[in-house]
Amino acid sequence: MTNTAINNLNANNSNTADASVITVLQHLAAFCEDRGASAWLVGGTVRDIALGRALEDLDIAVSVNGLELARSFADSQNASFVALHNEYGTGRVVYAPRTDQRLVVDLSQLRGPTLEEDLRLRDFTINALALPLIPDAIWLRDGLCWQPSVVIDPCDGLRDLATRTLRCCTPSSLIDDPLRLLRAVRLAASLRMRIVPELDDAIRNSASLLAYVAPERVRDELFKILEMPDSARWLIYLDATGALTRIFPELESARACEQPIVHFLPVLEHSLETVVCVEWLLHGIGVQNIAENRQKCLPVAVQTHPTLSCKLPYAERLRNHLSARTRGGRSRAAALKLAALLHDIAKPQTRQMKPDGGVVFYGHQEIGADTVAAISQRLRLNRQEIAYTALIVRHHMRPGQLRTAEHSTRRAFVRFFRDTEDARPDVLIHELADHLATRGPHIDPRDWSQHIAWVTSLLDAYWSPPAQPTRPLLDGNEIMRALSIGPGKRVGELLREVQEAQAAGEIHTREEALALIRQLAANQSA
Repeated sequence: MTNTAINNLNANNSNTADASVITVLQHLAAFCEDRGASAWLVGGTVRDIALGRALEDLDIAVSVNGLELARSFADSQNASFVALHNEYGTGRVVYAPRTDQRLVVDLSQLRGPTLEEDLRLRDFTINALALPLIPDAIWLRDGLCWQPSVVIDPCDGLRDLATRTLRCCTPSSLIDDPLRLLRAVRLAASLRMRIVPELDDAIRNSASLLAYVAPERVRDELFKILEMPDSARWLIYLDATGALTRIFPELESARACEQPIVHFLPVLEHSLETVVCVEWLLHGIGVQNIAENRQKCLPVAVQTHPTLSCKLPYAERLRNHLSARTRGGRSRAAALKLAALLHDIAKPQTRQMKPDGGVVFYGHQEIGADTVAAISQRLRLNRQEIAYTALIVRHHMRPGQLRTAEHSTRRAFVRFFRDTEDARPDVLIHELADHLATRGPHIDPRDWSQHIAWVTSLLDAYWSPPAQPTRPLLDGNEIMRALSIGPGKRVGELLREVQEAQAAGEIHTREEALALIRQLAANQSA
C-alpha cells in the first residue's frame, strides 16, 4: 500500500461538513486556545472525514477537564450541556446553529498522559486518529480539506482505512471492553471492512464476556447492526463466533432442535434464514437498499428460484410504515428483524413427538411472545417496542393458518385484523419471510405468486377500507339494559362479539344485534 491510496481516501469528497459545522469547530478552536487548552478532533470523526462521510457528531479530546470545558463552551454558545462522565472528565454540548440541525459535540479529557497514548487506548486503528484543533489549521480553514499529512496516526489507521482492514489497537482491546466485539461487527458492516484473523480470534475468545456488559450498551450496538440492510449475514457471523447466543442464551437450545419435514432447517438456522428473507422483502419495497457492491445474503429459496418476486403492493406506504421510528429512535424495520430472529424461540421447550413420528410445537407462539417480552425488557427496550416484538411473535402463525384453512370465516379475519392493530403489515411481511425460510429450496414459485396475491388482499383491506366507517349497532349501555346486568368484563366481551359479527357481515340491524347477545347470554347460562 502506497501513500497515494491514503491521499486518495477522500479525493472525491474533500468537504464533509457544511458551513455551520465548520463554524462550530472554529469557535471551539478559538475557545480552547483562549483558555490554554490543547484540543484535537479524534476517533470516528477523523475517520469519517477521511472517508468523505457526512459529519453529525464531533468527538474532541482535550488536555484539560472536558466536563468543565464543555459546560463553559455551551454557556458561551447558548447551547445545551449534558454531563456524561465525571470520572473521565467528559461533557456534551448539543449545538443547534439552525433550527433543522442538531449537532452533538463531545469533549473528553485525555485518558493517557499524551495524545498518542490516548489514541493507542482506543478500540480499532481506524478510530485511533486525530487532527489538531487550532484556529489556523489548514484543514479547518479550508473547510475540512483532507490533509492526511497532518493526521496524528500512531497505529497506522489511515493505511488500514485505505485497505478496508479492521484490527484492534492492542491485543487486549476486546477484553478491556467486550462491547467492542459488537462494534467491530457494526463497523465491518457499515464501512465494508475486512475483519483480520487476529480480530476474528479475539471476537471468538471474548464472546463470553458480553454477559458482563450493560444491557443498554448491548442493545444500542445490536440495533445499529439491525438497522443495516445486510444485517442478517452479520447475525450469522455473530452466531458462528458464539456471540449471538451470549446475547440471547435462550436461542442455544434451538440450535439442534429439529422440525417437521415441511422445514428444511433446524430452529436456529431457520430463524436466521427468516431474517435473511425479511431483508430481501424489505429490499423489494425500498426500506433498506443493498448496494450492488455489497455481499448480499440471499434466501435459499431465491438462490434456488432466482425469478421469485420480492415486489409487494403499497411499496411506498410499507416503506414509510417500516421506516418509522419508535420513541427510542429505533426503526420498526429493525424491531421486525429482532422479532424474526426470536419468533420460534419457544419451540425447543414446546416440542412434542406425535404418534406417527412427527413433531409439533403446541403453544410456542404464546410462550414465545412472553419470552420475547422478557428478553426485550432485559435489553431495556421501551414499552412500545416490547409490545411490538411480542405481538409479532404471538401472531406470526395466524396469517398462514388463515390462508391454509379449508373454511376461514370472515369473523376469523376480523379478529386477526383487530388483534394485530397497526402491526398487520409487519405480521404479514414476517409471515411471507417465515414461509420462504420454511420451504427454502422446495418452495413452489406458483404458490408463492398466489401467496403474494393473498397478502395483497389483506393489505387492500388495511389500506383501502370502506369510505364510511360502519356505525356500531349497540353500545355497552344498551347491552346492560337489554340483559339487566351491571358493568363488568362480560359487557366488554358481548360488545366485542357484536362488533365482530357486524364487521363480518353476519348482522346488520340493532334488532339482530340484540338477538345475538340474548342468544349468547342464554348459551352461557345453559
